[in-house]
Amino acid sequence: MSAPPDDLLAPESVADPHAFFHRLRAHAPVHWSARHRAWIVTSHAEVRAALRATSLSTARIGAFAARLAPARREALAPALDLLRGWMLFNDPPAHGRLRTPVARAFTPRRVEKLRGAIERVVAELLDAFAKRGGGDLVEAFAHPLPAIVIADLFGVPPADRDKLVRWSPKFGVVVFGATDRTDYEALAREAGLEFRDYIAWLVAQRKSAGEHGDDLLGALLASCGTGDGLREDELAGACSLLLFAGHDTTASLIGSSANALLRDEAARAALPGDPEARSAAAAIEEFLRFEGPAKIMMRRAVQPHERGGQQIQAGQQIFLAIGAANRDPALFMNPDKLDLSRAPNPHVAFGEGIHFCLGAPLARLEARIALTRLFARFPRLALAREEVAWRATISDRSLIALPVTL
Repeated sequence: MSAPPDDLLAPESVADPHAFFHRLRAHAPVHWSARHRAWIVTSHAEVRAALRATSLSTARIGAFAARLAPARREALAPALDLLRGWMLFNDPPAHGRLRTPVARAFTPRRVEKLRGAIERVVAELLDAFAKRGGGDLVEAFAHPLPAIVIADLFGVPPADRDKLVRWSPKFGVVVFGATDRTDYEALAREAGLEFRDYIAWLVAQRKSAGEHGDDLLGALLASCGTGDGLREDELAGACSLLLFAGHDTTASLIGSSANALLRDEAARAALPGDPEARSAAAAIEEFLRFEGPAKIMMRRAVQPHERGGQQIQAGQQIFLAIGAANRDPALFMNPDKLDLSRAPNPHVAFGEGIHFCLGAPLARLEARIALTRLFARFPRLALAREEVAWRATISDRSLIALPVTL
């Protein structure tokens, strides 16, 4: 049997990656893509094993920078400096050294303290959306909510929240590799410089005030120079990861989940109006499985090994298809059905192993409050048009816009 088309950026693959992944999985759970010069792994068993494998590395910034032309490398230098400080792009032992102080500061207790603030922000955004009479749900609700929440978590002044909203898409151009954009270099340069300079300003404000502050930035700043804390030159990288990941992925989850509910009357009827309901927590797990924000997680082989019956060579790139794993019929009954009561639900939307997402509790809490409150407030919410546009990237699954009527 000949291999099916394997272009992740083809319009039909962007519009419906799940059909694409089903075809690829049926052909081979580990498939070499000449188009992407990478192995694409699509079965749940192989993806889960690969997420924990020490034969695969996440440290790809150095190799990426080395492939760039000198002019592009110079344009990306500020952004790459930040990305080198992302625990996500480091292997042990550097990974543990970068992750430990963040994990100590980003505690469940700190997340739980945000519950009241999230409720208030959701109510305010929905009030404003009601006054507008509808419109783009991504722009008016899914995108600003996590930006405001993460800004509060970091102690960003309210007047500066819009900076994060503007900065995040620019940095996403670098993270998601949208190198075909004509404005790629300009956006990459702006993203790196703007964020580096803003974090430096925030830190200088704390130092001049003589106190670190009782927020996440303050906790990270207090850990600097303590032996097992971050170095101060790594602080901006850690903050950029938390701010970008805490904003972009949660915004994608809320937008995609709302879109799915608007297309499925049975699922919508099953969504409770109370975020504290046990069924609300189960619903979020199903949204993460059904249309989670991570489509592909990238790895690089550090040694030759066998995977899914294929011989992987050192240095080869591996695309772990999270979206495919979460709809693998070998594990999930009726994988393309949105079932808010699905149990068990062993999705891998947040990864596994040492790189499991630190922000998972916050993302779950925000999505649970946002989605239950949204549909309780607007019981007749409807799509303004059937067709929606998805961001054309390899690694993430997110809507560009979601026009709705009230």
